[in-house]
Amino acid sequence: MVMMAAGPTFPIVLLVLCVVIYNSCHCNGFSTNTIRLADDHTTIRKRPDRSITQGDSYRNYCKSCNRPLPQCLCEHLPEEKIGLETKVLVLQHPVEFRRKTISTVPLLKLVLDQCHVLVGRSFDVELETIIHKACNEGRIPLLLFPGPNATVLEDTNAMEQLQAANYKSYAQAEQGPAKYLLIIVDGTWTQAKRMVRNSPALMQKCNPIQFTGTDDLSIYDAIRKQPDTHCLSTLESCVRTLKLLEPESARTDEASKHLLDSLRSMIFTQLKYEETHLQKNPDLIRNSSKLKAKKERQKNILSTTNISGIEDHANAGDDEIEILPNGYKLRPLLESDAEFVDSRWPYRSKKSLVMIRKQIIADNVNSTRTGYSSCLGIEHRGKLVGCVMRHTNGSIGILHVDEDHRRRRLGEFLLSSATKALQQKNDPTYAFILEGNTASEALFTKMGWEKIYSGKKGTGKRRAKRLWEYTGSG
Repeated sequence: MVMMAAGPTFPIVLLVLCVVIYNSCHCNGFSTNTIRLADDHTTIRKRPDRSITQGDSYRNYCKSCNRPLPQCLCEHLPEEKIGLETKVLVLQHPVEFRRKTISTVPLLKLVLDQCHVLVGRSFDVELETIIHKACNEGRIPLLLFPGPNATVLEDTNAMEQLQAANYKSYAQAEQGPAKYLLIIVDGTWTQAKRMVRNSPALMQKCNPIQFTGTDDLSIYDAIRKQPDTHCLSTLESCVRTLKLLEPESARTDEASKHLLDSLRSMIFTQLKYEETHLQKNPDLIRNSSKLKAKKERQKNILSTTNISGIEDHANAGDDEIEILPNGYKLRPLLESDAEFVDSRWPYRSKKSLVMIRKQIIADNVNSTRTGYSSCLGIEHRGKLVGCVMRHTNGSIGILHVDEDHRRRRLGEFLLSSATKALQQKNDPTYAFILEGNTASEALFTKMGWEKIYSGKKGTGKRRAKRLWEYTGSG
């Protein structure tokens, strides 16, 4: 280390170092300024650009819903965002903002036209500006936050109380139906209390409201534990509040349906991801008792809640345990499995790997809508040992089981599972088998498939592909 004596040149050197550090930080994308994204009505803090700090992103995202392709929710979203009489403002804690994959707030922005999100730990001038503007529009500012002074929306005279407390705003609405600005705090209870305490305008200028408890379990509890049985996620709370504020609005019912359907789909895909991830990485399980409690909680929710596709998926999992030998597990194929499938396919080519990878991604996207995967694999102790796929033309193919794991009926199970998945989706079930492939012909015949056309037999390279269809006669 070189020691520098304090002298006339020392302040100059120190100033140069400060300038270098400042420029370095800004060149790498760091800034403490708050920015606004006008397109999606979100205010966030600038963060380092991932493309600069970590290289190009390895995940492909849907351009419409901005979610990873296997978790695309576009099937459950309206063609155009739905505009309601009530405006929604979400005050989101920064920690919750980082939970993009499992946060329910982005779903609100995808469905509701008048949904605005502010991210921070406290809100002052900007919040007061929004509330003041809403009051000038004749809207009644409401804060969804329980407490002894909060108005219970189920009460018969709840709306009259809110209108009387905000007579000036209600009078400006030209005596029509009351309009509201609904403010929701998104965070844990501890975070929410601090945010409200540090934002005095919430209690000074808004009317606190709440709804009565419910015996229905929150479906969000399947992926993230709620503090109590009567607690709901931000999206579920918003849906229930909007229905109480606009009970006779058909657009509210439409928006509620899209919101809850997208929430169910998000939970379904997250459960599938967690299960597959833990199977491939069992060393990540650090608290087995906590994981067991979570599985039990998920089982209770699935047995009492109609989550599209999830209940059938859970029941299918029970059958797998009974049919498959010990140590084997059926799961959907992942994009990372494409190389395994391609290496086992005797007809692979220079372009086959890309084709297989695209087909697996497409199947994962479709499974979020239907709950059934037709590109399947079987694992043994975390290692893939068998696979079956649905080709781009719709036919079943690339049915393979590694040599060391044969004679365990794994091929039968793969074919049966893929066939059932296509039937559940009401898709045609057919395959093409090369003439003379007696092993495949025997297996398909045993599983209820029939050859539709035999025709003239070829020899050598001239062997023809024959069409087979599932008839269920096996």
